Formats: sequence, C-alpha cells, structure tokens
Amino acid sequence: MPSPEPPFSPAGPNVEYDSFAEIYAVWTDTAASTRANLSFYLDAYAAAEGPIVELGVGDGRIAVEAATQGRHVIGVDASPAMLALCRQRAQQAGVRDNITLLEADFREFELEEPAGLISLPYHSIGHLLTLDDKRQALRQVFTQVRPGGRFIFDDFLMTPALKRHMRQVQLRAAYRSPAGTEVLLWVTSLLDEPSQSVTVVTWEDELTVDGLLDRRRYRRLSLSWLEPTQTRALLEDAGFDIDACYGDFQRTPFAQATAREQIWIVRRPT
Repeated sequence: MPSPEPPFSPAGPNVEYDSFAEIYAVWTDTAASTRANLSFYLDAYAAAEGPIVELGVGDGRIAVEAATQGRHVIGVDASPAMLALCRQRAQQAGVRDNITLLEADFREFELEEPAGLISLPYHSIGHLLTLDDKRQALRQVFTQVRPGGRFIFDDFLMTPALKRHMRQVQLRAAYRSPAGTEVLLWVTSLLDEPSQSVTVVTWEDELTVDGLLDRRRYRRLSLSWLEPTQTRALLEDAGFDIDACYGDFQRTPFAQATAREQIWIVRRPT
C-alpha cells in the first residue's frame, strides 16, 4: 500500500510541540483519553521488567507518576520544550534520579541496552504522518526491545462519530493565566480522509476584565491515524507477535462496532 502524503508541509512534531508546551497541561488535563490511559500504563510499567522506555514522554504525566511508584523510566521525546517540562515535573516530584531523558526521534532513537518494555501512549504514533514513517518507527522499536520484551501503544480509532466530534468547534477549557486574566481555549480539526491526516487548530482567547477579547493566539498540531488492519500489517512487517488488541483502556477485546480506541500489546519473539 503506498504511503499517503499529508495535504501540507508540516513544521514537524518537535517544533509544534515546542509551541504547545505552554498549554500542554491544560490540553492533557481536559482530554478524556488521558484520564483513561494513566492507570493502564502505570499497571503495565509496574508489571514490567526493565528497562522501561516511554516514547513521546511529553511533560512526564505518566513517566513521573511511575517514578513516584519506584520505577525507573527512560523518556524519549523530540521536543526540547517538552523534555524541559518533564525534567521540571520530575524535580518537583522528587524523582529526578528515577527519570532518564533522551532527545530523539521515534524513528531513530537508540538505547544503551535493549528495553523490557517500550510504550508509546496518547496516540503519539499519529505524529508520524506517513505509513513509511510509521513503518520505520516500528522497525526501530523492534530493534530496541529485547527478545521477549513488549511494546504497548494506542492510536485513534477514527469512527464516524469521532470524525464529527473533531470537526466541531469546541470550548476545550476556561482558566486563569499566570497573570490572572481569563482565558478560553478553543479547538477544531481539519480532517483529510484520503491521507488519513488531521490538522488540529487551537486558539486561546485572553479576555479583559470587561470580557472583551484582548489577545488571541493560534497553534497547529499535525496528526494522522491508522486503520486497525494497517496497524496489524505494520506490526507484523516489523516482526512483532501480537499478544492483544483492546478497544478501550479497561482491556475490552477489540471489536470494530464497539471499540473506542485501538490499544496494542505486542512482543518481540524470543
């Protein structure tokens, strides 16, 4: 199957997430999937033999929590701004020694020793916009996990209902800025179905005390999605054995008609 090309030339996920760093805590705190996935990944980390590696570690929302439970986590991210947030979060939690951070691309990262578990939470495989990019990343993950080690990740399941929801203009959050002004965070998405790509557009409206618009800032995030059949084919091409595919973070076996996510647990053969 040929790799779909995105309908624009994105700046790159690391540059885009550098821009998102300022609002990332609000962004994740108001996402339903982040509330659902935290305990799922913490349970996986608790049960794993190390080393434990989290790709797309972001601000350390999952990794730092695991570190507070006594696990050592290697966090990989391409965004220096997000790694700085993770470092700060770990410092504030008193677990800086339990977090090792690596600035690297999913497609090229290299570990000092093979991992027992590699995870890629929060639909982050979607930051790779073409099938070729995803294929390269999965093949690289395969080389970095030891025989018998696992790779766990989740991706969007693009149902008609989700597509309708993403295309709507939504008020994502209302909060106070550090300066005390009222801020409204809005979001909508442009979906290009032939290329299976998404441009998420957010804007923050900072208001005066009289409720008038004082400042507006736009941000853009480029994403893509896989159909489950494509995901399975890419995993098998990379050499993984598939242990399970779930339709939600409660570990319900995947069924196309009822699933809300696609969550894959795969293993490098021994």
